[in-house]
Formats: sequence, structure tokens, C-alpha cells
Amino acid sequence: RGLMLAVEFVRPGTTEPDPQATAEVFEACRAGGLLVGKGGLHGNVIRMGPPLTLTEEEAREGLAILVDAIRQVLAGEGGAA
Repeated sequence: RGLMLAVEFVRPGTTEPDPQATAEVFEACRAGGLLVGKGGLHGNVIRMGPPLTLTEEEAREGLAILVDAIRQVLAGEGGAA
């Protein structure tokens, strides 16, 4: 019971799943201190399930880490090996 958020990654200009970008965002989030899950039929979904006690400050901090991770991947600085 609680909040569940997800972000699906697809290749630009298509609806084709992008599991590589997802893995890189996953690793960049981890490196930034944000624990997220990875799933979806094609492994192209980042899942977040914050606690019901989440504060606005914590939400903003988590969002900043997620946005930074996505920017790193888009810039070609991904975290996956």
C-alpha cells in the first residue's frame, strides 16, 4: 500500500524499449544515493516506491538525483559498465 512511480525508457523517436539506457540510469541513481528498482517486460522501466512518510524535501532530493542521472545518460556519461 502506498505510492508507486515508474519511468519507461524507449529509444528516441520510437516506442522501442531501451534497456541499456535504463541500466545506465539505474546505476547513476545508485551512485547518487537514490535506490530505485528496475523492471518491465523488457527491463526498460525504473520503479520508485517511496515511503508514505516521504517529506517534500526528500522528494525534491530524489527527483534531483533522478534528473541528474538521466542527464548523465543523455550526455553519454552513463553509469553502466
